[in-house]
Amino acid sequence: MKKLVIVLALVALVLVPVAAAKNVAAIGLELGLPTGITFDYKLDNKWDGYTTVAFGFGNVSYIDAVIGGQYKFSDFKIDKMQWDLNAGLQVGINLWLGDNNGLGLAFRGTVSASHDWTWKDVGDFTIYLRGGIGYAVALSGNFTGGISPCLALGLVYHL
Repeated sequence: MKKLVIVLALVALVLVPVAAAKNVAAIGLELGLPTGITFDYKLDNKWDGYTTVAFGFGNVSYIDAVIGGQYKFSDFKIDKMQWDLNAGLQVGINLWLGDNNGLGLAFRGTVSASHDWTWKDVGDFTIYLRGGIGYAVALSGNFTGGISPCLALGLVYHL
């Protein structure tokens, strides 16, 4: 029960300030590693930042809070669809639950491809595929650290 309260408190500590921020440009979901809720901040035409609160359950259960930024370095077209190519960095705080309980800090380099579109009268959306790799270090508990990959398919709605 204590672990559940700690996890809920950590999620609340991340979600409340993020949701209250006035410069949140989009909100959506990521599926993969990590799987969770994501908030996107548009800084300018080339730079954007994001925060993702993620979770995973199964053989290894975890809560992950990720903060990252990316830079649009190129774009290309497939038919009439324009895709942006981005490179960036992210830092994640990982709380592992179960047999390997512990706390870790992950640093990752990322690349992504994203496409923006407007769907009828509903609004503006962005779909993206972001992947990366880095290293996680143990801060406490039984978590051992090591190679830290990420690969997520995301969809955000622009506010």
